[in-house]
Amino acid sequence: MKKSAVVLALALGFSISNLNATNDVLTSDTKEVTVKTVEVSPLCKAVATGNIELAKTLIKQGADVNAKSNGMRPIHYAAKYNRVELIKVLVTAGADVHSTCDLGYTALGHAKKSKATDAAQFLKRFKKKTV
Repeated sequence: MKKSAVVLALALGFSISNLNATNDVLTSDTKEVTVKTVEVSPLCKAVATGNIELAKTLIKQGADVNAKSNGMRPIHYAAKYNRVELIKVLVTAGADVHSTCDLGYTALGHAKKSKATDAAQFLKRFKKKTV
């Protein structure tokens, strides 16, 4: 009997709260929303996905191994995703190992941040030259 009374009270409570709802459309000031689309270069996509053959082809076709895409260079993507073979390809093609991304990380910094141990171990071999 007590359960029936509680269920009836809850049902009555919900139906009363729904009676207070209105169909009035509220208007507000509209604000313009701009969406920034980020386009990553084909070389950076190939590096991030680990497609060595495509990366080599793009480099042979003249892709800039030091060009930033979404604030990062291809070597940063390779380090972030632990792509040691691609790091070797990029370094051979002239990639700057010590360049920084827009957030200030070097390739080694990205490798450490991403816990990409193989890439970090490989990149530690490159000592920064002092002038």
